[in-house]
Amino acid sequence: MISRSFRSRCLAPSMRPLALALAVISAPPASAETPREIDAFTRENLASCKGAGGNPKLLDNYLTAAGDLDGDGRSDYVTDLAGLECANAWSFFCGSAGCPVTIWLSGPERYRVAWGGNAQAWTLRGKTVILSLHGQLCKPPRIGADGCKIEKRFDQAEPPTAKPAPVAAAPRVAPTGATRAWRTRQAGSGPVIAEGPGTGILIALSALCLRDRPVIMAALSQAAGAPSTSFTFQFAESQIEVPGIAGTATQKTYILDPRSQGLAAALSGAAAGVTLHIAGKDQGVLSLSGSTKALRQALSPCLAF
Repeated sequence: MISRSFRSRCLAPSMRPLALALAVISAPPASAETPREIDAFTRENLASCKGAGGNPKLLDNYLTAAGDLDGDGRSDYVTDLAGLECANAWSFFCGSAGCPVTIWLSGPERYRVAWGGNAQAWTLRGKTVILSLHGQLCKPPRIGADGCKIEKRFDQAEPPTAKPAPVAAAPRVAPTGATRAWRTRQAGSGPVIAEGPGTGILIALSALCLRDRPVIMAALSQAAGAPSTSFTFQFAESQIEVPGIAGTATQKTYILDPRSQGLAAALSGAAAGVTLHIAGKDQGVLSLSGSTKALRQALSPCLAF
């Protein structure tokens, strides 16, 4: 049984040459050990980290040869962005919902993504991939700390219980309670990060200073379907609409500029909550409980409020 979490550092020795080769950011060569689709995916995410001001480095747990998951006689793979370290932009890929995990299956002509989403950990047991999910990605959705596990198998029909549930829109009331409040965290000597709870398909918002630049990152439970999409925050007396730029190939993490239209100041105001629309679709009410202290602590080094 192979187990992976975003703290693990294990990979078969045969895969380490790939990690060393792809860690070179300047035009890394395609690896003969992995499919071209995974090489392209890796290059895109390395470039995304570097574009956000980070220093990317592939770790041993980025790529796992998972054996023959679909029974076609060819090797399949799992990529885990917990294994793509983005120094100086530490939370660029990962957050409270974990990190993007992608299961790649072989096909007649190319490798395809059989499953992709955020997971806090994953385990390979035979031909079954077991994923530990954030509470909002479970069926039914629940608080983040109350997570769940789903099993994915690709050589047989999946039982209905193995399918992830669609995320329901939040009710039209401002969430309350300690589990719905903004908080701050810091990984080692990295920047202070303000994290806010999600609503609808939004898992969480994270705000931090990337070197001297303030950024807000939105982690989604499903792809928004475009490299750029709108995030609209409807306050009681005003509306702020800012573009989000996809930070990963899966289009589940978007980068927002908190300086746009005074977004950071508005989110750190006295309001209890704000209605959020993503790509024009209502996601419910985003809690702003504790946002004033958290956002100002995280963004004050690079943004004047």
